[in-house]
Amino acid sequence: MENFDFSTLCDDVVTASKKAFSEIAARQPDDELCAFALYSDSGAMTICPAMCTASFLAAKAQEEPDELPFYKYSPSEWPWEGEGASEAFKSICTTVREQVFSIEDDEEAFDAFKRQLIETCIKAQLRLRHEFFEPRDKNLLLLVTISDDDEPAAELQSRVERLNDSTQSAEFAAWAETWA
Repeated sequence: MENFDFSTLCDDVVTASKKAFSEIAARQPDDELCAFALYSDSGAMTICPAMCTASFLAAKAQEEPDELPFYKYSPSEWPWEGEGASEAFKSICTTVREQVFSIEDDEEAFDAFKRQLIETCIKAQLRLRHEFFEPRDKNLLLLVTISDDDEPAAELQSRVERLNDSTQSAEFAAWAETWA
């Protein structure tokens, strides 16, 4: 793993994310994007974008008001999950997957890589907040998740706190308390 360039990966993720967000925003200019996530899988072989719209959340609030936090904080449920900047994210996934294959027999190296991959996604989101999202919408919800894993609420809460304001963090924490 010492040869893997997480700094370049972060730059690539930021660039691809900007492109993905712009593509999806252009596809549906009358429906505000209100959330952006980066997610990987439990095997740490992917980084993908997901976006949620205000109309999607409004519809869920009408249809299933008690389940609204689930839909708000679950990128795998969002209407633009895995969409945007397809070629750029495909290249990123290839790079990440090749690294995982090179260390897959070393559990310690894999665990370290996965932790650093998630941290790289967080760093990318923080850069995106400052460089790209804040001028558009300072309240845009940002997430970093693992799509096919039951992560502990405390880990998710820590990331929500790092990436968002205290209102969103408190809302997520209140919802997470209901998981038990």
